[in-house]
Amino acid sequence: MRWQTIRWNGKMVRYRIEPQIVRLANYGPYHLGHTLFPSPHRRSIELAELLKNKYAKRYKRPLAVKTESFATEIWGHAHLDIWYRTCLLFPLPRTVRDHCKKQLVHTRIVDIGVKAVDTNRWVWDVGSRLGGWFVFR
Repeated sequence: MRWQTIRWNGKMVRYRIEPQIVRLANYGPYHLGHTLFPSPHRRSIELAELLKNKYAKRYKRPLAVKTESFATEIWGHAHLDIWYRTCLLFPLPRTVRDHCKKQLVHTRIVDIGVKAVDTNRWVWDVGSRLGGWFVFR
């Protein structure tokens, strides 16, 4: 499926639904930080539910990812992206700056998939059990 854009909570959200995976854009006008604030916990859960419903409608079966884990991954990517962008505002050694830039590449697209296709699904599952979005605060 191609990328689609929807207006949600007054902001634009860009997503793509594929078998066993949902992808979210996290850059430019689609940055999730703009979408989730001022209440990232509630809004990340709402967005997770919305996208899981769209997945179920498209494939006639639910996405086998817990809503809390889905929401934690959304919030985690948005938070980490904001963190690395903030770090780049300060004078840093070149190795640290290069590391931050490299990590920004990984936060541009949020890949939320089932365990069979998402190698780091366990990170978000554990994070959601340890307090979800609060871990990334």
